[in-house]
Order: sequence, then structure tokens, then C-alpha cells
Amino acid sequence: MKKKISLLLSVIMLFSACLMPANADDITANHNDSISRLFSDKPEFCLYCGELHSGFGGSFIRFFHDIGYFFCGIAGRYPDGGRMWFSYDTVDAGADEPFYFIHAGDTHVGFIDERDYGDERLVETAKRRESDWPAALRVLDDLSFKAKELNALIVHTGDLIDFVSQRNLDLAKDFTRKNDVFACAGNHEYHVYIWDDGDDIARRESVEDKVQASFKNDIRFSVRVEHGVKFIAVDNSFHNIEQWQLEKFREEIADGMPVILALHVPVYAPDIFEFQMKKLDYPHPAWLMAIPEEVMRENNYEDTWIEEQKANDATNEFYDLIVSSQNIKAIVVGHDHAHFVSQVTPTLKQYMVATDEGQIFAVR
Repeated sequence: MKKKISLLLSVIMLFSACLMPANADDITANHNDSISRLFSDKPEFCLYCGELHSGFGGSFIRFFHDIGYFFCGIAGRYPDGGRMWFSYDTVDAGADEPFYFIHAGDTHVGFIDERDYGDERLVETAKRRESDWPAALRVLDDLSFKAKELNALIVHTGDLIDFVSQRNLDLAKDFTRKNDVFACAGNHEYHVYIWDDGDDIARRESVEDKVQASFKNDIRFSVRVEHGVKFIAVDNSFHNIEQWQLEKFREEIADGMPVILALHVPVYAPDIFEFQMKKLDYPHPAWLMAIPEEVMRENNYEDTWIEEQKANDATNEFYDLIVSSQNIKAIVVGHDHAHFVSQVTPTLKQYMVATDEGQIFAVR
């Protein structure tokens, strides 16, 4: 009898836990109401196993996995499925002493809470995006753990958040305060109602101050020196840079110090252009900075795509500085959500990171 009562109490506690709304400070929960999703046939990714569950049968699997994920959060340990994976490389930069940094990007943390429920458009945005990045917080957990293990700087190349909400800004601030993070902006740092929020520049200007408050360094242009190597982060999230960024970049590379450049949008090179154009799951043209206009026209770009990616004068000069400067030792980028190593010049590599990847670099 006692065993039956204990089992019944355990079941009640589990159901109560699933019915409880997520606390604003609890970053381990993606959904705050597992019961309402129990009889839903909507396909959704599962936080526990990282797999897609669909149909009514899948809803039951997801429900019990939600319970498992809840208790994983209490224990502070999560299953391996859907977690971050790490690649390894070296950069010969002439550092004063060897050190590590971890490159990550496009984590796309995408959540809202009661503070944003009054904004119907934002609620709809969150609904549209909720299953796209199911493991985002778990990826950040893995990234934090590995960085502490290696005593490594985290270089994040943008789209840490998926859209601007109070919840996402809090999560970004929590991550950047608890870890040693050096970041540049991605285009999603300035998105609110994704693909439905107007002019890029006007949108950025409307949210820039509150987004910046969640980061420790200036995500539009920052410099940091580690063991004699200069990290430069530049916001090129809309495929171009501005004149003031060009001038600051010119000043920073003039001293001849070895440089590792962090950008969101990759710079043009024939190999990465071909890679992006041939990706079967990429129904768009290559999204790069400083693609020659003739290359876009030769590849049948639509006029709107050309207009969006056409380089201004400052961007062309910036690109020329990159390919002609001998002290730029590596470029780290994101944006395309895929792992690729591009050869920009015979001596300069560009490392593009996947969404669930951490690139560990030993800098010598």
C-alpha cells in the first residue's frame, strides 16, 4: 500500500511540475506547458533527445521526455542527443604564449515570457520559430562547460539570439556575464518580427541600445588583445560595413600585430561561394560580403538579391585590406549554419561554424 501511495505521489509531482509555468530565471525549459501539447499532432523537436516527434504517438513520447528533461535540469546533467560538437584546429599567429579560444555562432536563442505576451506579432514570431532551434540553451551550456574546461575565450560571431525579446536579451546577458565572451553582431540581433520588420538599418537603430546592453563588448566594432594577438570584431551583419568601421579597422591593423578577425557574414572567396551555391538544402543564393557584382549576375541572381548584397565603397576597401594585409592570420564567421574552411588567399583561412558546433583553436 505504501508503495502505491508513493507511486501516486510521484506521478502527481511529475504532472504538477509539467503544469507549472516556467520561471523567468529558469533557462533549462523550452516549453512551459507539456500537458497542452500531449494530444497535439504538431511536429516538434524534443529538448531531451534532440529528435523530431510528430503525430499523436509522438506527443506522448515528447511528454515523457519533457519530464525527463525537467529532472535533468534539477540534476544539472543532460543527455548527449542534440548537444554541441567540437572541431579542432590551430592558428599560427606568433602568440606570446599558446592559448585557446572557442569559436561559436548562430545559436539562435529564441524565447519569450509573460513580459512580451502583450505583443501579438512577437508571440506569433515565437510560435513560428519555436521548433527551429530546440537545443539552443543546451548548446550554450556545452559551450560554457568546454570554455571553462580549457580556460578559453569564447568568440561568438553573431545571431546569439534569434529575435529581440525581453527573455532572449536576459539569456544573452546571462551567458555573456557568466563566460568570457567576445562577440560581433549578427543580423538576428536586430530582428524583432523575423522577415516582417521593415528596413534593416531603421530596425537596427530602434533596438541597438537595448541589445548592446546584453553584451560586454561593443558588438559593432571591438578590439581585444590576448597574448600578443589582436581580436577584432566587426558588425557586417547586413553584408556591408560603414566608413567609420573601415577607418577604425585600418588604424587597428596598422601596428602590424597579428589579427584574428571575427565577422558574422563570410567574406567572398571562390570556394565558399561555390559551396553555398551548391548546398542542396539552401534555397537561396550565396550570402557573402563583397561578392563581385559580375559574379552575382553570372549566377543569375535576382535583382533584389544583388541589391541586398552589393558592396559599397567602404566594404570593397575593407575587403582589399583583408586580402592584402599580412598580419591577418585567420577569419572566423557564421551566418550560413554550416562547417566550412575557406581559403581566402593562399595564406589566409576563413572558418565558418555550424549552429551546433564549437571550433576549438589552439593559437600559437
